[in-house]
Amino acid sequence: MSKKIKHSSGAGFVRTLTFGAAICGMGAVANAGDCSIDAIQAMVGSDTTITSAAPTAEPAPHCRIDGYVTTTDPGPNKNNFRLQLPDEWNNRFYFIGMGGSAGYVPTDSQIPSGNPVAAGFAVAGTDTGHQAHLLDWSFLDDPAQRVDHIHRGAHVVTVATQKITKAYYDADKLYRYHSGCSGGGRMGMEAIKKHPEDYDGVLLGWPGGRWPEGKPPTPYTGQAFTIMVREMTREPGSWLSPAKLKLAEEKVTEACDMTDGANDGVIWDHTKCEFDFSTLQCEAGDGPECLTQPEITSINNLLHNTSMPISNMTQWSGFLGRVAPPWSPEPSVENMPKASGAHVILTTWARTFLNQPDRDVIKDPLTTEELERMNEIRAEMDFGDPEPADLSGLKKAGGKAIFFAGVSDPCCSNIANKNWLNDVADNMGGKDKLAQFVTFYDVPGWGHCGGGTGPGDGADRLLQELINWVEKGETPGPVEMHSGADRTKPIFNTDNELATESGVVIPPPEGGSRDFLVCPWGQVSVFDQSKANVPGAVNEAENWSCQKK
Repeated sequence: MSKKIKHSSGAGFVRTLTFGAAICGMGAVANAGDCSIDAIQAMVGSDTTITSAAPTAEPAPHCRIDGYVTTTDPGPNKNNFRLQLPDEWNNRFYFIGMGGSAGYVPTDSQIPSGNPVAAGFAVAGTDTGHQAHLLDWSFLDDPAQRVDHIHRGAHVVTVATQKITKAYYDADKLYRYHSGCSGGGRMGMEAIKKHPEDYDGVLLGWPGGRWPEGKPPTPYTGQAFTIMVREMTREPGSWLSPAKLKLAEEKVTEACDMTDGANDGVIWDHTKCEFDFSTLQCEAGDGPECLTQPEITSINNLLHNTSMPISNMTQWSGFLGRVAPPWSPEPSVENMPKASGAHVILTTWARTFLNQPDRDVIKDPLTTEELERMNEIRAEMDFGDPEPADLSGLKKAGGKAIFFAGVSDPCCSNIANKNWLNDVADNMGGKDKLAQFVTFYDVPGWGHCGGGTGPGDGADRLLQELINWVEKGETPGPVEMHSGADRTKPIFNTDNELATESGVVIPPPEGGSRDFLVCPWGQVSVFDQSKANVPGAVNEAENWSCQKK
C-alpha cells in the first residue's frame, strides 16, 4: 500500500488516496523532479512548448504542467495539453480519452471518474488540436485540426508527455494506459489501430462497431439519429417524456426480468425480451399510467428501425430529449439538458459534412442520399466506424485492450461492438487467438457509458483487470462489479454523485446495493437457481457464475 499523501484536504480524502492506490496494486513510490518551466522544457523537443509548470496541492501534491505540441503538414496547429505528475508516483501513465468532439484540455478522467493523480498516476490529456464545444464538429473543415482530432494530436501529446514523465522521475520504464468511452473510446480505437506502440493497455468504452443486420438500414449512426429526431417530431404527442419512458421500462422489466433466469430487476440480454406496448394504451385521452397511440407508435418505430434496446428505456432520454421539442441545436454542455442529443449531434454533422451552416434537420430532414454522402465524407476523412477489422498492430506491439459496452446503450449497440470484434477474430485466426490480447464485456443495466440500473464501479473494475493483465500477465476473467455507496470500489475517488469529468455527463446507477458478476466475451453470467428463494441472493456475486454460451 502506498504512503498517505500529507497535503490532502481532510481525512476522508486521505482514505480515498490510500484505497485507490491499494486496489491498483501500487508498488514502489518514485520521487519527483524539478517542477519548473525551464526544467520541463529541457526534456522535450522543439515541437513542444511548455507554458507553465507549478507545484500544485490538489487533488494530491503534484507538478502541474501546461503546454502544447505543434503539428505540421498539414499545419501548423497547436495541440494543447496538461500533464499532472504526482509527488508520489506509482510508475503508471494514464491518458484521458475525451467524449464527444473534445475541444478542451481535461484534468479528470471520464471513465473511471475522478482524477487519477489522486491514486499516484501521471495523468495527461489534450484538446485534440482545437477549442470548441463538446458536440461541435465544425473544426473538421480545417485539414490540420481534422487530422489532429482524429488521431495525430493525441499521439504527439502522448509521446511528449510520456517523455516528460520518464525524465521527470528518471525512470527507464512506465506502464502506459488509455481509458475513455464514446468519443474517448474512439480515441482509444485510433490509438490501437494507428499508434499501437503508444500504450501497454487500453480500456475502450463503446468506440463503435458494425450494426446488426438490417438495423439501422445503413451502418451509420447518423441514420439512427435521423430516425430518433423524426419520430420525436413526427406529430403532436409523439415525443417520449422521461416519465413515459420510465413507465414503459417498469412494465418491460416486469415482463422480461426472468428471461435471464434471475428475478433481479435487470434485463441482462435485451435480445431475449419482447413486449406488446399496445397493452399500455390509454383507454381515452392521456394519463401517467398509460401510453397514447402516438407514443406507442414512436416506441415501436424506434425499436424496429434503430438498434435502441428495449431494456432500460429511461436511458433513451439523453438522445430523444429530456424536454419536449422544439430544441436548440447549440452543441454545448449547457444546452444538453434542454435538448435532444440526437438532434444536436445530427445538426452539427449535417452543417459540417454537407457544408450547410444553417441546415435545420427538423424542418428539412436529411435524405437517404445525404446520409450516404455524409458517411462517404467521414470515410474519406478516416473519421468514423472502426474499420478495417484488424488489430495485428496491437498484437505485434504487445499491447492489451479491454472493450466494454452497456447492454442498454441507446446510442451505440453492444451487439454492433461484438459484431466488429467477431470480424476481427475471423481475420486473426479465431476468438482464442484474439483473446490473448483483446477481450470484451457486456455491462448489464448500463446505458451510454454508464447509468441505468447497472454497476457504479464497472469501469474501475475493468481498469483493474487491465492493469493486472498488463503488469502481472493475469488474463481477464469474471469481474465482480458493484452498485450502492456501501459496495462500490472506485479507483480514483469515492464519490458517486453526478460526474461531468471530461465534459461527459454520466449519471450514477439507479439500483440499490448489490454485486454484478460480469463475464468476458463468450461467457454469460448465470444465477444459481438453488438460491432463487433466498432473500437477497441475487445481489451477491457468489451466487452467480460465468458459463460458456
